[in-house]
Amino acid sequence: MTMPDELWEILVGILLGDAHIARRSPTSNSRLTYAQTAVAHKEYFDYVFSFFIPFCVNDYKPHSKLVRDNRTKKIYSSITFTTMQLPCFNVFKDMFYVDSVKKVPSDIYELLTPRGLAFWIMDDGSRHGSGLHISVYAFTNEDVDKLMFTLQDKFGLRCSIHYNRDKKPRIYIFKESMDNLRTMVKPYFINEMLYKLAL
Repeated sequence: MTMPDELWEILVGILLGDAHIARRSPTSNSRLTYAQTAVAHKEYFDYVFSFFIPFCVNDYKPHSKLVRDNRTKKIYSSITFTTMQLPCFNVFKDMFYVDSVKKVPSDIYELLTPRGLAFWIMDDGSRHGSGLHISVYAFTNEDVDKLMFTLQDKFGLRCSIHYNRDKKPRIYIFKESMDNLRTMVKPYFINEMLYKLAL
């Protein structure tokens, strides 16, 4: 199966966020797994799923389950879909993973588009005062630097690094860059997620 440019851009965005790609063995093809909190973001989950239905088995139904957060001890509901193992996902597995650990590709500057940025923010963005946080907990300092440079140099956004109470990094986009950000990403947002842009 081939992947259109639109889907390529979306996949880059969600792989910076909540999506994962796995390969069972070096000779097998790769598959995409995507999950969201079922109740809070079901509409957004369905939106992402709509793009990847053709890559799932016929009559596929997403899987719901209860998950316990070991850090907060809370139990919440999640919903997940997993695609078939297909050659078209292998290139993303190779780009985004080293020894099964997710990383930011060296050419993220070229890969990340306004559409991809929109999906990354819908996945991992959160409104913070008059600005915006993007969680980058899974990435190394070097990877975060790549993302910061892309946001600043390619998209013209003023950013800094903030740390939460657990000393995990988040990229902060300043208030003065929010109008520019909204202009770029709003066309790709669904209504449910506009609150992240303070809209």
